Amino acid sequence: MNEFETLDKININEECIVIDILFDNKFSQRMNDIGIIENSKIKVLFKSIFNDPTAYLIKDSIIAIRNNDAKKILVRRLNNEKK
Repeated sequence: MNEFETLDKININEECIVIDILFDNKFSQRMNDIGIIENSKIKVLFKSIFNDPTAYLIKDSIIAIRNNDAKKILVRRLNNEKK
């Protein structure tokens, strides 16, 4: 059974696959430009000192994404564990 959740719920050192991006067209294009597209793999690297933003490894680049934006990226955990 596939369970989907938002990117902000994924823990540090976990990997996930992008299922959908829930932004308007302009911001959705920005996500595409930085490599966040359907079926792309994302690894959570670390959170800033105040837990926002979070750093993600996306296609060999480290990208910081604010939690409010990460809540609009639907993903599936690769290890299928909920923590």
